[in-house]
Amino acid sequence: MAARRRLPNRGPFVSKIFDALRRADALNKGARASVELESERRERPYRVVAVTSNKGGVGKTTIAANLAVYLRALREEEPVLLFGFDDQTTLDRMFAFESGAPVETVADGFAAGSFGQVVRLGQYGVDFVPSSRDVPELKRRLHGALQLDQVLRTSDRSGFVVIDTKSDFEHLTQSAIDVADLTIVVVKDQASLHEARRVFDLLEQRGRPREAARVLLSLVDLRVKYRDEEELDVMAHLVSQIRREGYPLFGSFISRSPKVESLYTNPEGRAHSILHGASQSIVHRQMHQLTLEALALLEDASRPPVAVG
Repeated sequence: MAARRRLPNRGPFVSKIFDALRRADALNKGARASVELESERRERPYRVVAVTSNKGGVGKTTIAANLAVYLRALREEEPVLLFGFDDQTTLDRMFAFESGAPVETVADGFAAGSFGQVVRLGQYGVDFVPSSRDVPELKRRLHGALQLDQVLRTSDRSGFVVIDTKSDFEHLTQSAIDVADLTIVVVKDQASLHEARRVFDLLEQRGRPREAARVLLSLVDLRVKYRDEEELDVMAHLVSQIRREGYPLFGSFISRSPKVESLYTNPEGRAHSILHGASQSIVHRQMHQLTLEALALLEDASRPPVAVG
């Protein structure tokens, strides 16, 4: 009796095929969701800003938290809601009136289908949703941009919503970008600029203009110098690269500041806002300018398109 021929193990190969199919299906669902959201985006009573970077250590959460504070200060009549998809506690340390683990978090809000019962009034007049330390549970609760948009709608919000994304490019981050009227892409160096491409590629896949996102240079080390006369320092080099790629860029940037860093490491164990703890610093002026730019972009996004012909 002839020996039975053994087939090669195709497990890893088949697994890669299924992974590719799942990614393609997620992109198709995201594109359909984006079309549905686009038709309703201008009708929403709130404007959404997502602050994102696929690389950690660029100041993303600091920018998101302080943007919420400055929006509240510059538009006192407009409520501001802030929440994050990360498992760090910076947002809670800055905005919670009391220390200690929250009873309900952003994951509970998605489970309930509304943030109505989990939103807390925070410091500086900013509403916030306590962060979840269980990111896998949060990923399980949020299935996509349409669900995120529906949760915001049923939460009866107006004014501004600021989302601090996780430092990755999984579906939590993509959902925030899909929902956002404006995505702030934080870039510190060449590596984070390389990762920024994924945001603009996603916008293209969704059929959205590049202007729906804008690069913000942050914590750039200006001590790095070059001999090339056209690119004297790292800032000039990054700006040149951004323009070469055709990415929209904020006129403002955020400097590294020991004063600002001290706002997050202190004996109190709290995090303090730049506006209230470093109002004499250059970063205060930069955050003020950034917020003014963001407000102008959000107002442009809310205007109906001009008919041609």
